[in-house]
Amino acid sequence: MDQILSNPRTSLGVGLGIAALLLVLFAVSAGDALVFFSFLFRALHILSAAVWLGLIVFVNFVQLVALRATEESARDVLHRAIVPGVVWWLRHASTATVLTGAALLLSVGYVLPTLIYGSGVYVPPLRAGLLWTAVLGALVMWMFVHMYIWPSMQVVLGLRPGDADARARAGKRVMRFSRLNLVLAVPVMLAMVAAAHLY
Repeated sequence: MDQILSNPRTSLGVGLGIAALLLVLFAVSAGDALVFFSFLFRALHILSAAVWLGLIVFVNFVQLVALRATEESARDVLHRAIVPGVVWWLRHASTATVLTGAALLLSVGYVLPTLIYGSGVYVPPLRAGLLWTAVLGALVMWMFVHMYIWPSMQVVLGLRPGDADARARAGKRVMRFSRLNLVLAVPVMLAMVAAAHLY
């Protein structure tokens, strides 16, 4: 047991193995491929969104605070040891959330229902409003990650050229768009959950 828990990749692998076994059992018992894939897309959407939101909270309440409070030498260590991994996971979790969300919208009939079900799918207006508001907000958040945060982080980390002034401006841009992601995270999550569970 200690070997499993001592390495995060091993722990994740064991967790994924258990999840795969549960998915196989569900697939066998469900008998309906569309229901199974809708469930799978929903589970992956929730998992990737949890990682994305968790990283947004981590970046804003832990990483940026720690970077501001440390001296330049310690900041360089954080930039080499922690920040690249955080940015990698943030980028890929945001993309996985958007892609699994699109697959989920398709599989449940919110998008192209006649292609999936052969007829229209009734969606109550309030549910549709909440859902599409959340989708729009999530796409804006995704855009912030890929169009502003990641390019700016490349300058901060020295992956793209820039002098000290350019790195300082890029750091401020990262902070601004990280805060905007934080501002949008809770309303987007609440609208998405409300659309799925209130109506």
